[in-house]
Amino acid sequence: MGLLEREMAQDMLMMEKQLTQSYSHTESYCANRALREAMHRMHTETEELHTRLFNTMHQKGWVQTPVAGQQEIESAILHWEQQALKQPELGGDKHQKDRR
Repeated sequence: MGLLEREMAQDMLMMEKQLTQSYSHTESYCANRALREAMHRMHTETEELHTRLFNTMHQKGWVQTPVAGQQEIESAILHWEQQALKQPELGGDKHQKDRR
């Protein structure tokens, strides 16, 4: 069974997304500095590859990105500002000051 170019790209995109998430999680919990730095490099490389692959697929029309209306954008901003206020460790105060 042969895969089409689009199907292979979709599989690769999903794989890169999963790798990016795994490297990010692992990096966050590394106590060893050298290992953390290695995970950071791998995370960055994988994230860059994911971005290039996504952009290529988007240019070919294989990935659709919905356009958000102004109300949806404002609603999302409000939601995350409220989340930041509820969870100060997310930097809610800093973000509030930056937006003023």
